[in-house]
Amino acid sequence: MKTIRYISLMAIAGCLLSSCDMNEENYTSTTPEIFATTPEKVDALVACAFVDRTVFLINERWYAQEYSTDEMICPTKTSGDWYDGGSYARMHYHQWTTNESIIRSTYNGVMQGVSRTNEALTFLQRIDLEKIGLDEKYIEETQAQLHSLLGWFYMRGLDYFGGLPLYKGDDHGMRPRATARETFNFIEALFKEGIEKLPVKKAGDAQNGFLTKGAAAAMLAQLYFNAVPYIGEERFSDAETLCRDIINGKYGPYEIDPDWHGIFGFDNDKSPEMIWTAPSEYNHPKYGQFSWWWQRSMPKNCRVYFDNTYVAAGQNGFCLAPSKNPMGKLYTLENPEIKLGGPYGKLHRKDLRKENYRYKGNKQYVGMFLAGPLAGPTGEPVMGNKEDLGKQVNLIDQMYQYTKYPKPDANTPSTILAVDESCGIRLVKFPIPDDADKTLTWNADFPGIRLAEVYYMLAECRLRAGQPKEAAELINKVRSRYFEVRDGNPAPDTMDMYRMADEWMIEFLGEGRRRTDLIRMGYFVHEPWWDHTPSHDENLNRYPIPHNALSANNLLKQNPGYDDEGNGILAPEER
Repeated sequence: MKTIRYISLMAIAGCLLSSCDMNEENYTSTTPEIFATTPEKVDALVACAFVDRTVFLINERWYAQEYSTDEMICPTKTSGDWYDGGSYARMHYHQWTTNESIIRSTYNGVMQGVSRTNEALTFLQRIDLEKIGLDEKYIEETQAQLHSLLGWFYMRGLDYFGGLPLYKGDDHGMRPRATARETFNFIEALFKEGIEKLPVKKAGDAQNGFLTKGAAAAMLAQLYFNAVPYIGEERFSDAETLCRDIINGKYGPYEIDPDWHGIFGFDNDKSPEMIWTAPSEYNHPKYGQFSWWWQRSMPKNCRVYFDNTYVAAGQNGFCLAPSKNPMGKLYTLENPEIKLGGPYGKLHRKDLRKENYRYKGNKQYVGMFLAGPLAGPTGEPVMGNKEDLGKQVNLIDQMYQYTKYPKPDANTPSTILAVDESCGIRLVKFPIPDDADKTLTWNADFPGIRLAEVYYMLAECRLRAGQPKEAAELINKVRSRYFEVRDGNPAPDTMDMYRMADEWMIEFLGEGRRRTDLIRMGYFVHEPWWDHTPSHDENLNRYPIPHNALSANNLLKQNPGYDDEGNGILAPEER
């Protein structure tokens, strides 16, 4: 939950930037010099760029990171719901085109974030900051905030697309893409500036959505950690150094939260683990970042389960990729070639997260999933409305048409293109209150960077260095909070990279990073998972530049392996 000061800044922030529609007093005809007459209004101009970052984390950008992987799917229902022109299936099968709306929106989101951040930097240059009582230190820190944010947008773009046109401040005009290495170096310099000039988090401070030295250091570690897919160069030792420094408190006091509710709960901005959050708030529904998650994932009548009439009805869309085949057997046991995916099945039965979610009142809740027969707190069943019309919704960890195949066997089809209504376990990553506490709805912030990620980066670095025992110790320090007595399935001293991939998946399930991890580990285009055969085409580690962007700027060149005309992936003989 963001601070009151931050809420007010975000509300003001729409005054000058047209993408931020706050329904507040209209200042669109004014200029920064006239508007920014107080320190609070200067902060508002800066905050608007951070609003774009918050919006960037959801919807299509999230789909691009999740639907193309082994952990999340959006299956087509027997009723035809969620076919949506086949776009989600194409993401799952790695058959996307350069006209894909998910990819187009992702590219636009990157470049809009770059534009808004640079616009805020330009506004700062036009304001007499000293005249309104802001000193040189404020100016330096504020510029470092925006430069680090600019680096974050470019790092996301580098991750999705490779090299991009580079802009900084009052710098406009059509230009070609920089190389991936030039983009990498540009980002690196911005994060190093942030480490030097941003403030250090103070003990006990809540995370308010702005950046600190710790956040800049963590982002630089992320950049180095993924340098192999970004620029073809190993920088794991540099990432390891930064991770150790963050853990040891060089960039501020951060600790692993001993209570897993602290990371995702209603007051998670106060968790000692948080390094950089994206604020969310009930009182400002446009910043209620998880309303989209709720609507697109939960069963239609799920308000009965949550005893919350404030939220919209569910749309029964995305869910966890299945762990089991139609006969109820784990894919990883039935088919030894499949080592990835099946997140629900890889959670130990005593893992506290695996319990079905239930709100207990007074901000307390248990569990993180919806599975099995669903009923509200008083026992009222959650009823289906399509294939399960007139029946209780009974969520299963399988994907098939159970109404058509009531007695499934080895020949029963299991595909993303045809499943019934109750297929798929649902993730309740962030808590939903009941009507009695409805003002808590959407109050959990998005944990953009948290200390557990730093531990996991360090663990993978140690694993790559041939030290699996050290890696396991780091992983198990985080895992221990999910068990009442002792971990039922701790990472072993002999852990391998597949176990590391599972640990990334389970800890950060649904947090919009899975594609990046699979690419870095070499699995994204080379490993099978449910209903997915690997292409072995490494061009697919980057998305194409969307066709509309190429049409708007003839200086842009398409990524290797894609058709400039919007027809998708080139066949090998066409390359």
